[in-house]
Amino acid sequence: MDQEWFWDYRILSIIAVVIISLLIVFLFRSKKKRYDVRKITMNDIDRMTGYEFEHYLYVMFASIGFDHTSITKSSRDFGADLTFTDLDGEKVVVQAKRLSDKLGLDAVQEVYAAKAYYAADVALVMTNTDRVSLPCRKLASATGVKIISRDQLHKFVYEGKKGRINEVQEIMNQADEHVVYCSDESIERIEHSRGMIEAGDYYVKL
Repeated sequence: MDQEWFWDYRILSIIAVVIISLLIVFLFRSKKKRYDVRKITMNDIDRMTGYEFEHYLYVMFASIGFDHTSITKSSRDFGADLTFTDLDGEKVVVQAKRLSDKLGLDAVQEVYAAKAYYAADVALVMTNTDRVSLPCRKLASATGVKIISRDQLHKFVYEGKKGRINEVQEIMNQADEHVVYCSDESIERIEHSRGMIEAGDYYVKL
């Protein structure tokens, strides 16, 4: 009888240990990590996913004091990740690009389209990279899209942590870097000859 009780006790003890272990693992995995944006550095931003970078910027803009700060739905953002109203009362759309590579044309194209879709006054690209392609800069100049690249983002992080809304506004206002461009450079002119108009495999006789 004592031996049976001993084995029953051992089995119950093992089951209890397994259940407690599973509960600990479940609680550990379900507990979300939370980060105070005032402790975030540029090195932290470099390790973020694009999704995390969007959320970081949202918390920063909202905590600094910009009105109507919103984050767009990830499934259908129409080219903007964030929207807010700046100190000049202008609606701003933001495309957040956390990159390990060069910023390309797509960022400017997307946020420029978002500016129209959301009826915004200002289109802004914010990125952690210091490499911005020349075509990207040219298109930004042509469309009036502002780009905040690494150096300016570093200033944004510093001023944002201190809640200096006027300084952050100034960073956004200074984001323009005009690049001389000529739209004709990207146009291919095809000479018409022998009474025909040709392009690739297609033609028509005149």
